[in-house]
Amino acid sequence: MAYRQQGQFAKAREVYERAIAIAPTYAAPYLNLGILHDLYLGDGKRALELYGQYLALSPSGDAAVTKWVADLKNRKPQQQAMLSAKEQPR
Repeated sequence: MAYRQQGQFAKAREVYERAIAIAPTYAAPYLNLGILHDLYLGDGKRALELYGQYLALSPSGDAAVTKWVADLKNRKPQQQAMLSAKEQPR
C-alpha cells in the first residue's frame, strides 16, 4: 500500500501480484490490486475481476466491496451515455 500512496503504481502492482503468487488464497492483495486498477489505473474491467476474487476468498463477504462492484458495473454505461450526449449536435 505504501507504493500506491507514493504514486508508484507500477511498483505497487508488482508487489500485489507477487503477494498473490505467494499466497493465492489470501484475500487482501486481491482487494488492494483491485483498488489500484479501479481508482488509479482506470481499468474497471480488471478491478471487477480482482474484486470478485477478493469476495470469493472472503467467507463472510464484504458489504462495502459488494457496493463498489455494483457502482463500478453502473459506472461504465453512465460514462458512455455522457460521452454520447457530448457528441450530439446542439
